[in-house]
Order: sequence, then C-alpha cells, then structure tokens
Amino acid sequence: MTKAVINIGVDVEDTYFNFPQQVMCDIVDALHKNDTVEIHFAEGVALEELNYKEKKFLQILKELCERNRWPLEKIHFVLPNFVQDSSVWPCIEFGHSGQVCPSLEDNFFLKMQTEDIKINKNVNSTFGMFVGRSSWDRLLLGSHLYNKHKDKTIQTYRTYLDNPSNMLHIDINRLLWQISSYNNKTLSTANVIDSTAHFIKNLPLLLDDNHQGVTHIHWNCGAIGNDIISWYNNIFIDVVCEKMVTGQTFFPTEKTARPLATKTPFLIMASPNYIKNLHKLGFRSFSRFWDESYDYQQGVQRVHSIQSIIDNLAKLDNGKLKDMYQQMSPILEHNHKIYHELTGNDIASKFL
Repeated sequence: MTKAVINIGVDVEDTYFNFPQQVMCDIVDALHKNDTVEIHFAEGVALEELNYKEKKFLQILKELCERNRWPLEKIHFVLPNFVQDSSVWPCIEFGHSGQVCPSLEDNFFLKMQTEDIKINKNVNSTFGMFVGRSSWDRLLLGSHLYNKHKDKTIQTYRTYLDNPSNMLHIDINRLLWQISSYNNKTLSTANVIDSTAHFIKNLPLLLDDNHQGVTHIHWNCGAIGNDIISWYNNIFIDVVCEKMVTGQTFFPTEKTARPLATKTPFLIMASPNYIKNLHKLGFRSFSRFWDESYDYQQGVQRVHSIQSIIDNLAKLDNGKLKDMYQQMSPILEHNHKIYHELTGNDIASKFL
C-alpha cells in the first residue's frame, strides 16, 4: 500500500486555495500513483465551502473518483476545524500538521499564554482593528471605521499600494461579488466602491514607522506581537477579523486570543456560531450590552450587523464607555482567567 501526503499548510483562504492549479495537479497526480492520499490543512476551513474555478472542491474530487472507479475513502482529509461536518466526506480527521493537540508554540489560539502581557488600561479610543492581510470583509469593516469613526479608532491595515502581491490579493473582486449578491438596499455597490476606494488610497495604515514593510504578523517569529498587545491598553473594544468566515467552522486564532488575554471587549467577524462555540469553552460575551444575534449570520449580513453596533458605540462619550467597561469587568476578568487556564486537551474535549 502506498500513501502520499499533500500538505496545503496555510495556503488556503476562507473558500479557496492560494495556488489552486498547483494543488489540483498535485492531488490528481498523487491519486493516480498511490493507493491513498492524505490532504493536510493547517487552517480550519469548512471543507464543503472550498471552491476551485467556481465549482465545489469536494464535488470535483467525487467526480474524479467516480470516473476512475476509486472509492472516496482513497482520499483522507486532516484539518483543525473543530466543528467540521463529517458527513461531507467519508474520511475526515481532526488534526494540525499531524497533531491532534499541537503544543503552545504551534497553536495559534493558545500561544498568547506564553506572552508577557502587561494590562494597564488607559482607554482613549473606542475601537481597535489590527489587520495584516486584506480580505473582502476586512475591507468593508476597515473602510467603515476609517471613513466614519477615524477619530475614535486605533487602526492598522498593512497593505501597501506599491506592493504588487498586496494589490493582487487585496480581495476587491470578492468584495464586489459579495456586495452585489447581498439583497439589501441600505448597502449599495456604488456606495461601497466609493467608501472602499477612499480607504484603499490611504493604505497602508501604520501606527508608527517601526514596521515599515511588514505585511503580516509572524507570531511564531515574534515579529510585532508585543507592539500590538500594548495598543490594547488604549482601546475600549477590539473588532476581530478571523480568517475563516464561511460555513461550519470553528478555528480560533491569536486574533481572538488578544482581547481575551488583555481584558478587552470584542466584536468578531467570523463564521456563524463562532461566539456560541467560545461559550462552549467557558468564555462569556456581551449580549447584555449589544445585540449578539449577528453570531448566527455570515457574509455581508454579519458585517452589516457589526457595523450597526460600531455606529451605536461611537455615539457614547468616554464617561459612558468607562461606565460600561466597569459593568463588563466581571466578564473580562472571567475570560482572562479561562483563557490562561485553557489547554489544547480542554478544547479537544469540548468538540472532539
């Protein structure tokens, strides 16, 4: 019996591969030459949402197996999506680079436990939003904060207009597709184009010159994590943008860990039921203070709901924000405690 392992790693976005032609060539070649093929992901995608050239990835594989009279079991998926629908393919295993519970050094979510975090809140801005890699949803939220609440926001967006790779992957095409597909008259495509264009022409957004040219946050290398953490002392709420925002997936990363570890309230652009899944881990959220029904939504609808919460919070002066933060303090202390006590085995026991 021969087996091939194809390691996709992090070269996958929410619903598509970064190098789709190469991925498909590698998979097809491996299937013809081996008895079994394992496809490994380091990101928690929802397999059923992945596409290749506007067709579902899994459907392509099913048709390939049917034409060659291969059993579907010939292909085995390994990925770190805690809530992956196991019915979409016969062989799906939870794992991260072959590990069921990776060490702290390899776990995007738990690595913040190893950081020396000094919490000394001195809030002077309502919002924080810290982005390394552009995506359609981040463009929508980032431009909304920049154009409407710039004076109340500490914001980074490390996309450089003179970097061809940044411009190629800024995700404007997907943004226009999402908006044009969204049946809501309050968010017109023309208005979004104007708002996003104004935002993009002011990129990159940097808080200082210490990291000119740094386009992504390399946590494993300790690139700029400590600087970002210090900014949390100055914001009331973090607008978190996770990488996976479509379908049935739960893959928390350092983006969610930062507000938990710094006693900061959060709004989260992620997949449906993301906050509900945080609750399963013991964390608390903020439904007492704003409507969290957006957690059942995805796509532009979820972005739109988060924007409405942002607009309401922007109306509050510093005194009201301070009072609200004090009322939230039991939740924030609880989340901070739970986060620092959590282990990989704890997470696995809740979902696997």
